[in-house]
Amino acid sequence: MDWFVRDFDHPAYFTIYADKAEEAAQEGPALAALLDLPAGCRVLDLPCGWGRLNPYLRDRGLQVIGGDLSPLNLARHHTSQPTPLVRLDLRALPFKDAAADGVFCAYTSWGYFATEAENLQQLTEFARVLRPGGALLLDLAGRSRLQASVVEVDGYWMDYQEGYQERVTWSPDGRRILTERLCQGERFCHDIWIPTDLEVRFALKTAGFQVAQACGGLDGRPWDEAADRWIYRAIKR
Repeated sequence: MDWFVRDFDHPAYFTIYADKAEEAAQEGPALAALLDLPAGCRVLDLPCGWGRLNPYLRDRGLQVIGGDLSPLNLARHHTSQPTPLVRLDLRALPFKDAAADGVFCAYTSWGYFATEAENLQQLTEFARVLRPGGALLLDLAGRSRLQASVVEVDGYWMDYQEGYQERVTWSPDGRRILTERLCQGERFCHDIWIPTDLEVRFALKTAGFQVAQACGGLDGRPWDEAADRWIYRAIKR
């Protein structure tokens, strides 16, 4: 079973990512603005999680449809932010070709799958469901900054709050980051591919996109190798 099937559908998920609820007030308006679509456009929020960024997309007059694999996240989304929701796998989206004007893929939600082919399939599916000229916002962790931040703690268990510990290591080939977590008496392990800028751009091009803008932060500053976030706005060719 893929790691995210269990990890993102466990009640401890909301404890592990509690800080993301607070960060939404900053991230949401900024990322919605960087998607840069006019009011009335149909946007797929993939994966949507519990809907923490949904209000900021709707504040811009966008018609938002959320999709996620986790029934637990979708249930919370339905309660807190009622909107059309679909349970789905990012490798096989249940939408028609050219059904959307935009796809919104927030903070490092690309790279979950074990193979490059599967991760490329996610982008290919994003392209398929977008109309020609439609926009994808792909928001990723900056690889170089992440590498630097992990150096001093690599391999060590860290205590972050009572009942929650975390250990971060890189895979032997240096391509994936492995985050082990102990929370509520359960053990979790996230295993995420962290691509280089060249790998991101090549995958987007292969999937049928052209990068229109690359930013190095929520404020839209120009892309930089050392930035903590790499945010790409790509247009469906």
